[in-house]
Amino acid sequence: MTDIIVRPARDLRREVPTDTSPNRIEDLEEVRRYLDAIDFSALKERLTRGRDMLGNDWSAAQADYFERLYKNWLYLQRRYEGELLPPHIDVEEFWHGHIVDTRAYFAHCDRIFGYYLHHDLHHDRENHSAGWQQTQRRYHTEFGEYIYDFGR
Repeated sequence: MTDIIVRPARDLRREVPTDTSPNRIEDLEEVRRYLDAIDFSALKERLTRGRDMLGNDWSAAQADYFERLYKNWLYLQRRYEGELLPPHIDVEEFWHGHIVDTRAYFAHCDRIFGYYLHHDLHHDRENHSAGWQQTQRRYHTEFGEYIYDFGR
């Protein structure tokens, strides 16, 4: 059996490109405004379709809730750039939907980060729990609440 070594959250890092696009928004308040202005209505409509229609069968309220969490998570990714901050499972589903709209996702990443924010399927599984705890701490610090499943 393999021993799992869990590093302290402060040691949980991901690589950040050093050469960023000149389109990157530098001011974090402007990043927040940019994120708030992104129109995800088409994505939310798809996510509210039944699963047989490639949706998640979410209610409109769930789609709105996870949109807010997703935009907040993107903000955390930028504000705490380089930290391992895995998303909540439903936020990750929203992210997947954003990624498949490749042109929009690329353009948004270019403005928010100045580089393409990759979805790493081989993320640090050994430290996922510590990373998730770090996500929750950062989320609480920034937004005054923790990320919970919808309706809890």
